[in-house]
Amino acid sequence: MNEWYSIENKEQNAEISIYDEIGSFGTSAKGFIKEISNIGDKDITIRMNSVGGNVFDGIAIYNALRSHRGYVNIKIEGLAASISTVIAMAGDNIEMSENGFFMIHNPFGQSQGEATDMRKTAELLDKIKNEIIEIYQNKVNLPYEELSNMMDKETWLSSEEALEMGFVNYITEPIKVAATFDLSKFTNVNQDMVNDKLLLTNKKVKMTEELKTWFNSLKEEIVMAVKGEEVSAPKNEVSVLLSDNEEVTNKLEELSNSVTELNNEKEELSGIVSEKESLIAELENKVSEMEAKLNKSEATETIVEADTEPAINSDDVIVNEWDTFAKSILK
Repeated sequence: MNEWYSIENKEQNAEISIYDEIGSFGTSAKGFIKEISNIGDKDITIRMNSVGGNVFDGIAIYNALRSHRGYVNIKIEGLAASISTVIAMAGDNIEMSENGFFMIHNPFGQSQGEATDMRKTAELLDKIKNEIIEIYQNKVNLPYEELSNMMDKETWLSSEEALEMGFVNYITEPIKVAATFDLSKFTNVNQDMVNDKLLLTNKKVKMTEELKTWFNSLKEEIVMAVKGEEVSAPKNEVSVLLSDNEEVTNKLEELSNSVTELNNEKEELSGIVSEKESLIAELENKVSEMEAKLNKSEATETIVEADTEPAINSDDVIVNEWDTFAKSILK
């Protein structure tokens, strides 16, 4: 039987996926809550892409997660709409993908019968709305009236808006969802825009001839500049406006910031390398000096000594020619 959730109870933690309409396929929150109790005190990560569902099931799941003694991390990987936003509020930490949506609105209800029955249903919906606003206020610092007006209007928030208002703690990298939903039951939504963003669909815009000409001339100027050739001023200027494309503008700004950071890191590393090279040269000089001193200290003085004292024969000593003559007479 199909279910709107799956639970993987691991040795150290548990992962729960909510990827459909809560309470659908004949599976209520009762089974979900029972499996939560079997997890024990382990930390839980919940991955969510849900259009909402049964409001009573959603509030029951919220209460079960809030009472869980382990850490609860919520990851909104696509859409968190209607009652699924209430479940998200149970997280100790709430993350949302960059291309995700967060939608809050008034609870729906159906009733049959006379006017008294209708009034009872309306009163019940008002009570549910008040309870949902109270749950939101446990997370965000927004007044009751503002939240009530947002629900009346069926407010769709981007990840940036949800972060700014305090519904989520962090924005993560965009994630392409595996499935989208029929949003026709909602009244204040551009369904194609939402689904395109969730599916990371890129709308390609053809380049105009004017833009092609400008781009080619710019490419030639860059090549000439690299070769060292003189670049003449362009005769015709083309004004290219990208400000109307928020995604392109953000990517260009991100690229520019990355280039600046890399240049700063390069300069910092160059300074460190130069400093280390100077230190290495200084150490090499000190090593050479120490080796020279060590060789000098190990050297011994060379002394040449005769085995015996040389004998001096007076007869062999010649003083001058008269001495030689005298010696010859005496002989």
